[in-house]
Amino acid sequence: MKAMVFHGPHDFRYDDFPEPKLASERDIIIRVEKCSICGSDLHMYNGKKLGPLDYAQVKMNFCVGHEGIGEVVEVGAAVRKHRVGDRVLLAGGVGCGKCRRCLRGEFSLCEAKTVLPYGFSPLLQGLQAEYALVKEADLSALTIPDGVSDEQALLLTDSLATGYLGAVKANVRPGSTVAVIGQGPIGKTAMESAFALGAERVYAIDPSAFRRAKAAELGAVALAPEEAVDRILQDTQGLGVDCVIEAVGKEETVKQAIRIAAAGGNVAILGVIERGIQTSLMQAQLKSLTIFAGVAGVADSWPTLVPLVQAGKVRGEGMFTHEFALSEGARAFELFNTGQDTVLKVMIRV
Repeated sequence: MKAMVFHGPHDFRYDDFPEPKLASERDIIIRVEKCSICGSDLHMYNGKKLGPLDYAQVKMNFCVGHEGIGEVVEVGAAVRKHRVGDRVLLAGGVGCGKCRRCLRGEFSLCEAKTVLPYGFSPLLQGLQAEYALVKEADLSALTIPDGVSDEQALLLTDSLATGYLGAVKANVRPGSTVAVIGQGPIGKTAMESAFALGAERVYAIDPSAFRRAKAAELGAVALAPEEAVDRILQDTQGLGVDCVIEAVGKEETVKQAIRIAAAGGNVAILGVIERGIQTSLMQAQLKSLTIFAGVAGVADSWPTLVPLVQAGKVRGEGMFTHEFALSEGARAFELFNTGQDTVLKVMIRV
Protein backbone atom coordinates (compact mmCIF):
# COMPACT_ATOMS: atom_id res chain seq x y z
CA MET A 1 0.00 0.00 0.00
CA LYS A 2 0.96 3.68 -0.14
CA ALA A 3 1.45 5.83 2.95
CA MET A 4 3.15 8.95 4.27
CA VAL A 5 6.33 7.63 5.84
CA PHE A 6 8.76 9.28 8.27
CA HIS A 7 12.32 9.20 6.91
CA GLY A 8 13.63 12.04 9.08
CA PRO A 9 13.04 15.76 9.72
CA HIS A 10 11.45 17.47 6.69
CA ASP A 11 11.51 14.12 4.92
CA PHE A 12 8.00 12.68 4.97
CA ARG A 13 7.57 10.62 1.80
CA TYR A 14 4.66 9.15 -0.14
CA ASP A 15 6.10 5.67 -0.11
CA ASP A 16 5.39 1.96 -0.26
CA PHE A 17 4.61 0.48 3.14
CA PRO A 18 3.46 -2.98 4.35
CA GLU A 19 -0.29 -3.41 4.67
CA PRO A 20 -1.48 -3.82 8.28
CA LYS A 21 -2.65 -7.12 9.71
CA LEU A 22 -4.89 -7.81 12.69
CA ALA A 23 -2.73 -7.99 15.81
CA SER A 24 -5.52 -8.94 18.22
CA GLU A 25 -9.05 -10.26 18.09
CA ARG A 26 -10.15 -6.88 19.49
CA ASP A 27 -8.77 -4.93 16.49
CA ILE A 28 -10.12 -3.91 13.11
CA ILE A 29 -8.60 -2.86 9.79
CA ILE A 30 -9.98 0.17 7.99
CA ARG A 31 -9.62 1.52 4.50
CA VAL A 32 -8.72 5.12 5.27
CA GLU A 33 -10.87 7.65 3.42
CA LYS A 34 -9.70 10.95 4.88
CA CYS A 35 -7.05 12.02 7.34
CA SER A 36 -5.56 15.29 8.50
CA ILE A 37 -2.40 16.92 9.82
CA CYS A 38 -2.22 18.07 13.43
CA GLY A 39 0.09 20.71 14.87
CA SER A 40 1.71 18.07 17.06
CA ASP A 41 2.85 16.27 13.87
CA LEU A 42 5.12 19.23 13.21
CA HIS A 43 7.27 18.30 16.21
CA MET A 44 8.30 15.22 14.24
CA TYR A 45 8.49 17.09 10.96
CA ASN A 46 10.87 19.68 12.41
CA GLY A 47 13.03 17.17 14.25
CA LYS A 48 12.08 18.32 17.76
CA LYS A 49 11.72 16.36 20.96
CA LEU A 50 8.31 15.06 21.89
CA GLY A 51 7.94 12.90 24.97
CA PRO A 52 10.83 10.42 25.11
CA LEU A 53 11.72 10.76 21.42
CA ASP A 54 14.14 13.17 19.79
CA TYR A 55 13.03 13.16 16.16
CA ALA A 56 16.31 14.66 15.00
CA GLN A 57 17.90 11.35 16.08
CA VAL A 58 15.17 8.87 15.18
CA LYS A 59 16.40 6.56 12.40
CA MET A 60 13.30 4.39 12.09
CA ASN A 61 10.75 4.56 9.29
CA PHE A 62 7.07 4.53 10.20
CA CYS A 63 3.72 5.70 8.90
CA VAL A 64 2.61 9.07 10.32
CA GLY A 65 -0.76 10.62 11.19
CA HIS A 66 -3.20 10.21 14.08
CA GLU A 67 -6.42 11.77 12.75
CA GLY A 68 -8.45 9.64 10.37
CA ILE A 69 -11.80 8.21 9.30
CA GLY A 70 -12.55 5.26 7.07
CA GLU A 71 -14.47 2.11 6.21
CA VAL A 72 -14.09 -1.12 8.16
CA VAL A 73 -12.73 -3.91 5.93
CA GLU A 74 -11.72 -6.56 8.50
CA VAL A 75 -12.94 -7.29 12.01
CA GLY A 76 -11.33 -9.23 14.86
CA ALA A 77 -13.30 -12.11 16.38
CA ALA A 78 -13.92 -10.33 19.70
CA VAL A 79 -15.12 -7.02 18.20
CA ARG A 80 -18.81 -6.42 18.95
CA LYS A 81 -19.59 -2.84 17.90
CA HIS A 82 -18.29 -2.78 14.31
CA ARG A 83 -18.98 -4.67 11.11
CA VAL A 84 -17.38 -4.71 7.69
CA GLY A 85 -18.72 -1.73 5.76
CA ASP A 86 -19.21 0.55 8.76
CA ARG A 87 -17.72 4.03 8.47
CA VAL A 88 -15.86 4.97 11.63
CA LEU A 89 -13.90 7.77 13.24
CA LEU A 90 -11.00 6.95 15.55
CA ALA A 91 -9.51 8.25 18.76
CA GLY A 92 -6.03 9.61 17.99
CA GLY A 93 -4.42 7.06 20.29
CA VAL A 94 -5.19 4.12 22.52
CA GLY A 95 -4.21 2.55 25.85
CA CYS A 96 -4.13 -1.03 27.10
CA GLY A 97 -7.88 -1.43 26.60
CA LYS A 98 -8.33 -3.33 29.84
CA CYS A 99 -7.85 -0.98 32.80
CA ARG A 100 -10.72 1.06 34.28
CA ARG A 101 -9.46 4.26 32.62
CA CYS A 102 -9.32 2.74 29.16
CA LEU A 103 -12.74 1.17 29.60
CA ARG A 104 -14.04 4.73 30.12
CA GLY A 105 -12.25 5.95 26.99
CA GLU A 106 -9.67 7.86 29.05
CA PHE A 107 -6.73 6.49 27.06
CA SER A 108 -4.37 9.28 28.09
CA LEU A 109 -4.73 8.08 31.70
CA CYS A 110 -4.12 4.38 30.99
CA GLU A 111 -3.18 2.73 34.27
CA ALA A 112 -0.92 0.25 32.49
CA LYS A 113 1.01 3.23 31.08
CA THR A 114 0.74 1.84 27.57
CA VAL A 115 -0.57 5.01 25.95
CA LEU A 116 0.15 4.84 22.23
CA PRO A 117 -0.75 7.58 19.76
CA TYR A 118 -1.05 6.58 16.12
CA GLY A 119 1.79 7.64 13.87
CA PHE A 120 4.52 8.84 16.22
CA SER A 121 6.67 5.70 16.19
CA PRO A 122 6.70 2.15 14.81
CA LEU A 123 4.89 0.99 17.96
CA LEU A 124 1.58 2.01 16.39
CA GLN A 125 1.58 2.86 12.71
CA GLY A 126 -0.22 6.01 11.59
CA LEU A 127 -3.36 6.77 9.65
CA GLN A 128 -2.00 8.67 6.65
CA ALA A 129 -2.13 5.51 4.62
CA GLU A 130 -4.45 3.51 2.40
CA TYR A 131 -5.16 1.05 5.23
CA ALA A 132 -4.72 1.19 8.99
CA LEU A 133 -4.86 -1.09 12.02
CA VAL A 134 -7.22 0.15 14.75
CA LYS A 135 -6.44 -1.15 18.23
CA GLU A 136 -9.13 -1.93 20.84
CA ALA A 137 -11.77 -1.02 18.29
CA ASP A 138 -14.86 -1.30 20.50
CA LEU A 139 -13.39 1.39 22.75
CA SER A 140 -11.40 3.54 20.32
CA ALA A 141 -13.58 3.67 17.19
CA LEU A 142 -17.04 5.16 16.75
CA THR A 143 -19.46 4.64 13.87
CA ILE A 144 -19.83 8.09 12.33
CA PRO A 145 -23.16 9.30 13.76
CA ASP A 146 -26.03 10.78 11.78
CA GLY A 147 -25.76 14.53 11.49
CA VAL A 148 -21.95 14.53 11.70
CA SER A 149 -20.09 15.51 8.51
CA ASP A 150 -16.81 13.95 7.46
CA GLU A 151 -15.02 17.17 8.42
CA GLN A 152 -16.58 17.09 11.89
CA ALA A 153 -15.78 13.39 12.22
CA LEU A 154 -12.12 14.15 11.55
CA LEU A 155 -12.15 16.88 14.19
CA LEU A 156 -13.69 14.46 16.69
CA THR A 157 -10.60 12.24 16.39
CA ASP A 158 -8.48 14.82 18.25
CA SER A 159 -8.82 18.58 17.77
CA LEU A 160 -12.44 18.98 18.77
CA ALA A 161 -12.13 16.56 21.68
CA THR A 162 -9.06 18.45 22.92
CA GLY A 163 -10.69 21.87 22.62
CA TYR A 164 -13.77 20.60 24.43
CA LEU A 165 -11.58 19.13 27.17
CA GLY A 166 -10.07 22.59 27.67
CA ALA A 167 -13.46 24.20 28.08
CA VAL A 168 -14.53 21.53 30.57
CA LYS A 169 -11.30 21.63 32.59
CA ALA A 170 -11.38 25.45 32.62
CA ASN A 171 -14.80 25.04 34.27
CA VAL A 172 -16.71 27.07 31.68
CA ARG A 173 -20.28 27.53 32.84
CA PRO A 174 -23.27 29.68 31.87
CA GLY A 175 -22.25 33.31 32.36
CA SER A 176 -18.49 32.65 32.44
CA THR A 177 -15.95 35.04 30.97
CA VAL A 178 -13.34 33.11 29.00
CA ALA A 179 -10.06 33.81 27.22
CA VAL A 180 -8.67 31.38 24.65
CA ILE A 181 -5.00 31.93 23.82
CA GLY A 182 -4.23 30.68 20.33
CA GLN A 183 -6.71 30.33 17.49
CA GLY A 184 -5.33 27.33 15.69
CA PRO A 185 -7.58 24.26 15.42
CA ILE A 186 -7.43 23.50 19.16
CA GLY A 187 -8.05 27.08 20.22
CA LYS A 188 -10.85 27.53 17.71
CA THR A 189 -12.67 24.40 18.89
CA ALA A 190 -12.08 25.43 22.52
CA MET A 191 -13.71 28.76 21.74
CA GLU A 192 -16.73 27.08 20.15
CA SER A 193 -16.97 24.67 23.07
CA ALA A 194 -16.88 27.55 25.55
CA PHE A 195 -19.83 29.18 23.82
CA ALA A 196 -21.67 25.82 23.74
CA LEU A 197 -21.20 25.50 27.52
CA GLY A 198 -22.76 28.92 28.09
CA ALA A 199 -19.88 31.40 28.19
CA GLU A 200 -21.14 34.99 28.24
CA ARG A 201 -18.02 36.46 26.64
CA VAL A 202 -15.04 34.81 24.98
CA TYR A 203 -11.80 36.60 24.17
CA ALA A 204 -9.84 34.99 21.31
CA ILE A 205 -6.15 35.89 21.33
CA ASP A 206 -3.91 35.29 18.33
CA PRO A 207 -1.20 37.19 16.39
CA SER A 208 -2.81 36.27 13.04
CA ALA A 209 -5.32 38.80 11.71
CA PHE A 210 -6.86 36.01 9.60
CA ARG A 211 -7.48 33.83 12.64
CA ARG A 212 -8.76 36.73 14.70
CA ALA A 213 -11.26 37.55 11.95
CA LYS A 214 -12.49 33.94 11.96
CA ALA A 215 -12.95 34.11 15.74
CA ALA A 216 -14.84 37.39 15.51
CA GLU A 217 -17.24 35.85 12.99
CA LEU A 218 -18.24 33.34 15.68
CA GLY A 219 -18.91 36.05 18.27
CA ALA A 220 -15.60 36.23 20.12
CA VAL A 221 -13.80 39.42 21.08
CA ALA A 222 -10.68 39.01 18.93
CA LEU A 223 -7.44 40.46 20.30
CA ALA A 224 -3.80 40.58 19.28
CA PRO A 225 -1.44 39.30 22.01
CA GLU A 226 0.09 42.70 22.67
CA GLU A 227 -3.28 44.27 23.48
CA ALA A 228 -4.93 41.35 25.23
CA VAL A 229 -3.85 41.85 28.84
CA ASP A 230 -4.72 45.56 28.98
CA ARG A 231 -8.06 45.09 27.21
CA ILE A 232 -9.16 42.16 29.37
CA LEU A 233 -8.19 43.84 32.62
CA GLN A 234 -9.92 47.02 31.50
CA ASP A 235 -13.12 45.16 30.60
CA THR A 236 -13.14 43.24 33.89
CA GLN A 237 -12.26 46.19 36.17
CA GLY A 238 -8.87 44.65 36.81
CA LEU A 239 -10.23 41.27 37.90
CA GLY A 240 -9.42 39.08 34.89
CA VAL A 241 -11.52 36.32 33.35
CA ASP A 242 -13.05 33.30 35.07
CA CYS A 243 -11.58 30.76 32.66
CA VAL A 244 -8.45 30.68 30.49
CA ILE A 245 -7.67 28.06 27.84
CA GLU A 246 -4.07 28.06 26.61
CA ALA A 247 -3.66 26.34 23.23
CA VAL A 248 -0.11 27.22 22.22
CA GLY A 249 2.38 25.77 24.71
CA LYS A 250 4.95 28.57 24.71
CA GLU A 251 6.41 30.22 27.78
CA GLU A 252 4.94 33.63 27.01
CA THR A 253 1.43 32.25 26.46
CA VAL A 254 1.45 30.20 29.67
CA LYS A 255 2.55 33.31 31.58
CA GLN A 256 -0.16 35.34 29.88
CA ALA A 257 -2.76 32.76 30.86
CA ILE A 258 -1.87 33.11 34.54
CA ARG A 259 -1.76 36.91 34.22
CA ILE A 260 -5.29 37.31 32.84
CA ALA A 261 -7.02 34.71 35.03
CA ALA A 262 -9.14 36.10 37.85
CA ALA A 263 -8.46 35.14 41.45
CA GLY A 264 -10.02 31.75 42.06
CA GLY A 265 -10.17 31.15 38.31
CA ASN A 266 -9.32 28.13 36.19
CA VAL A 267 -6.55 27.71 33.61
CA ALA A 268 -6.46 24.78 31.16
CA ILE A 269 -3.19 24.28 29.29
CA LEU A 270 -3.72 22.32 26.07
CA GLY A 271 -0.73 23.42 23.98
CA VAL A 272 2.12 20.92 23.74
CA ILE A 273 4.54 22.41 26.28
CA GLU A 274 7.92 23.37 24.90
CA ARG A 275 10.88 21.97 26.82
CA GLY A 276 12.52 24.30 29.29
CA ILE A 277 9.76 26.86 29.71
CA GLN A 278 9.71 28.71 33.01
CA THR A 279 6.73 30.29 34.70
CA SER A 280 5.94 31.46 38.20
CA LEU A 281 3.69 29.19 40.20
CA MET A 282 3.87 31.77 42.98
CA GLN A 283 1.57 34.09 41.03
CA ALA A 284 -0.82 31.21 40.40
CA GLN A 285 -0.77 30.29 44.08
CA LEU A 286 -1.37 33.86 45.25
CA LYS A 287 -4.40 33.99 42.94
CA SER A 288 -5.64 30.55 44.09
CA LEU A 289 -5.84 29.34 40.51
CA THR A 290 -6.80 25.83 39.52
CA ILE A 291 -4.48 24.73 36.71
CA PHE A 292 -5.04 21.76 34.42
CA ALA A 293 -2.37 20.61 31.98
CA GLY A 294 -3.02 17.49 29.99
CA VAL A 295 -4.10 15.76 26.82
CA ALA A 296 -7.46 14.40 25.76
CA GLY A 297 -8.49 10.77 26.06
CA VAL A 298 -10.72 11.63 23.05
CA ALA A 299 -13.15 8.69 23.23
CA ASP A 300 -14.35 9.76 26.67
CA SER A 301 -15.60 13.05 25.20
CA TRP A 302 -17.82 11.49 22.53
CA PRO A 303 -20.94 10.80 24.68
CA THR A 304 -21.33 14.50 25.51
CA LEU A 305 -19.56 16.14 22.57
CA VAL A 306 -21.23 14.31 19.68
CA PRO A 307 -24.73 15.50 20.71
CA LEU A 308 -23.41 19.10 20.79
CA VAL A 309 -22.14 18.64 17.23
CA GLN A 310 -25.39 17.07 16.08
CA ALA A 311 -27.36 19.94 17.62
CA GLY A 312 -25.20 22.50 15.83
CA LYS A 313 -23.87 24.00 19.05
CA VAL A 314 -20.31 23.06 18.08
CA ARG A 315 -19.83 23.10 14.33
CA GLY A 316 -16.12 23.26 13.49
CA GLU A 317 -16.97 24.85 10.15
CA GLY A 318 -14.25 26.49 8.10
CA MET A 319 -11.54 24.56 9.91
CA PHE A 320 -10.10 22.84 6.84
CA THR A 321 -8.59 25.56 4.71
CA HIS A 322 -6.58 23.29 2.38
CA GLU A 323 -7.02 19.82 0.89
CA PHE A 324 -4.56 17.46 -0.79
CA ALA A 325 -4.43 13.91 -2.12
CA LEU A 326 -2.33 11.41 -0.16
CA SER A 327 0.17 11.41 -3.04
CA GLU A 328 0.64 15.15 -2.36
CA GLY A 329 1.28 14.59 1.34
CA ALA A 330 4.84 15.92 1.29
CA ARG A 331 3.60 19.20 -0.16
CA ALA A 332 0.77 19.29 2.39
CA PHE A 333 3.25 19.05 5.27
CA GLU A 334 5.48 21.67 3.74
CA LEU A 335 2.55 24.09 3.41
CA PHE A 336 1.26 23.38 6.91
CA ASN A 337 4.73 23.91 8.34
CA THR A 338 5.08 27.36 6.82
CA GLY A 339 2.50 28.65 9.28
CA GLN A 340 0.98 30.95 6.70
CA ASP A 341 -1.81 33.02 8.14
CA THR A 342 -4.41 31.46 5.86
CA VAL A 343 -3.49 27.86 6.75
CA LEU A 344 -5.62 26.56 9.59
CA LYS A 345 -5.95 22.81 9.07
CA VAL A 346 -5.09 20.51 6.16
CA MET A 347 -7.19 17.55 4.99
CA ILE A 348 -5.71 14.64 3.04
CA ARG A 349 -7.87 12.49 0.76
CA VAL A 350 -6.81 8.87 0.45
